[in-house]
Amino acid sequence: MMSAVFETRRLIAQSFMQRLLGQQPVENAVIELNNLLATQSILTIKLTDLAAIEQRYGLALSKFMLNLEEFYAVYFNYQLTNQLLLGDGLAELNHLRTLLQLPCQSVEMIHNRIGENAYRQRVEKAIVYGQITAVDKAALLDLQVAISISSELAETIFGDVCRAHLNRLIKQLSANARITPDEEQQLYRTVKNLGVQLSAEAEQEVERFKRYWAIENKPLIAIEVATALQKSEVCYLHAKGIQWYEERATSRRNNYYDHYEFDRSFDLLDLQSNSSPTQRETFPIIKRINVGELYLTNKRLIFEGTEKVTSVKLNTINTAKVYKQGISINKLTGKDMLLLMNRDADVLALLIQRLQ
Repeated sequence: MMSAVFETRRLIAQSFMQRLLGQQPVENAVIELNNLLATQSILTIKLTDLAAIEQRYGLALSKFMLNLEEFYAVYFNYQLTNQLLLGDGLAELNHLRTLLQLPCQSVEMIHNRIGENAYRQRVEKAIVYGQITAVDKAALLDLQVAISISSELAETIFGDVCRAHLNRLIKQLSANARITPDEEQQLYRTVKNLGVQLSAEAEQEVERFKRYWAIENKPLIAIEVATALQKSEVCYLHAKGIQWYEERATSRRNNYYDHYEFDRSFDLLDLQSNSSPTQRETFPIIKRINVGELYLTNKRLIFEGTEKVTSVKLNTINTAKVYKQGISINKLTGKDMLLLMNRDADVLALLIQRLQ
């Protein structure tokens, strides 16, 4: 009995004209097929049973192809949900396909739509602990064969699910925008176990959060620079192409080279969270002061520009606010410096905090 899958339905009553002409509602052909599937085991149903329905109503059941596809899809989904595809379950499904005489493209479409979701769920269950066993691999292969999806589709699903798992793991490990050496080992152990590489974007994110942790916890590495340094002064960061701006209360220009700009917005970064920046800050009127190179030492911030050389002692910096486009330096005295940088504004802020 197949009542667990299909439910019997009442036949549609004849209309007055149908009774007068001795006709039956053609929809009853589909209902009779449904009732046959609901009251008999699939393997006991014969092609002659369906032929009898067609003869009774004087039509071919293929006229109701959408209904036939739905019968097959419902039973296929039932078999998948209850893990009955192997053995008799697969034999019943193949027999139903023969009974309904479905075109190959219809069967393939149904298997891809329903089977893809089932295969995806099975992969998610298999890799829930960040690894996949030989037993799970064999089970996935059996399922792939049973639901008749291609190896290419199976590989794509497996890769998508694994990468999603890795992305969730990265988000979990780097909740505070830091990845420790132990967490890095855990992540790449999972990568190796699953046999799927991180995306380029994920790799960049991991490297960024590893660097944040290293800046705060490892000995800083000094670099050689050409600019003149004081005695016992060492440099830890050198950046080129830096634009130095300051806010102004008026938009009046003294000359063409004052470079006033209006309503410039910058994306604020949170160095304590791995969330994407959501807040923007606007500087109503800013003036470009200088363009040049920036050096961060253990004592000061040096701006070596085309106009002049300016230095700011680290102990006079109150706060450093980071944007995707640069960094704002708030000093204990004097105007704030807005430094536009192509890269490493976040690194500069962390180094300033570490050195203060």
